[in-house]
Amino acid sequence: MATLKDEIWRALRGVAYPGYNRDIVSFGLVQRVAECDGLATVTLDQEQVPADVWPEIESGIRAALASVPGLETLQVQAGKPLEIRPRLARKKAGPAPRLEGVKHVLAVGSGKGGVGKSTVAANLATALARQGLRVGLMDADAYGPNVPRMMGASKLPPARQGKIQPAESHGVRLMSLGLIVERETPLIWRGPMTDKMVRQFLGDVAWGDLDLLLVDLPPSTGDVPVALTKRTQVDGAVVVVTPQDVAADDALKAIGMFRRMEVPVLGVVENMSYFVCDHCGTRHDLFGHGGGQRLAEAVGVPFLGKVPMEPAVREGGDQGEPIALRDDSAAGAAFGALAGRLWGRLSHDDPSPDLGDLRSAI
Repeated sequence: MATLKDEIWRALRGVAYPGYNRDIVSFGLVQRVAECDGLATVTLDQEQVPADVWPEIESGIRAALASVPGLETLQVQAGKPLEIRPRLARKKAGPAPRLEGVKHVLAVGSGKGGVGKSTVAANLATALARQGLRVGLMDADAYGPNVPRMMGASKLPPARQGKIQPAESHGVRLMSLGLIVERETPLIWRGPMTDKMVRQFLGDVAWGDLDLLLVDLPPSTGDVPVALTKRTQVDGAVVVVTPQDVAADDALKAIGMFRRMEVPVLGVVENMSYFVCDHCGTRHDLFGHGGGQRLAEAVGVPFLGKVPMEPAVREGGDQGEPIALRDDSAAGAAFGALAGRLWGRLSHDDPSPDLGDLRSAI
């Protein structure tokens, strides 16, 4: 027989997150439900619910639970951040150290695989280098290190003075396990080894003086992002998503992760946004429409724009020639505009969230 708490959970699964078909339970916003003698308390994850959305969610909860038999009094409250791993909390001794010689560190994440996160990271790094910046790209995905192929690099230069020398391609300095281990060799690692990898990539690689170091994160909210923020200050993060809601579900968790680790989320990029037929010029929304913008608006971060699907993007990634090198490509132009906007926000030359120029460019 279902208990009152069971009935409350069932009713909460009928409360949609504003602007989505997904409910607040599947989004992971409900931390806890407590019930005693007809008094129920629903605790929400405050960090994932923007202040302007909170009243609408609370109203939806109260409406959904109004007809639950046996529920006499309802309290909806904000919960404390979930300390899933103690390492998520900053040490009281102070922030993580800055990486010597590197002005800014930017993380590129998604929360899930298959959204083109490495493609965005590689093309963004290439576009920034084309704009005259000193750029590094650190491939932090130990299990699927795709950056070397995408950037056309195959090996590292000889070490000098006890330091690993990064590879260089298209004006970008690169470091990846794909430059160390054979392509067919799987890495069967547990968490401590990925932590060691991050530490060595940051401390043992001779990055030199950089305006920006991009870090391509693996598809998770676990060990590698935690290790990165523990080892160095991260100045911002870009979250990559595709238009469909299933990608937005995981991207929402990535945004929550960055916020808990006190990393500013500079915005959301919608990759593989649409496809334009070469023959008829018709636009096709293969993965849906508007998911990236809805996500950005729901969590209160800038929507940085859309990157269209083009066969040349895939071809360039396979051949080590990022599409950002091409001026005749809509996707290449999108990455160029994105690079300029992000550098402006990181360097504080353009703190405004007005992204109209970027949207019109793509």
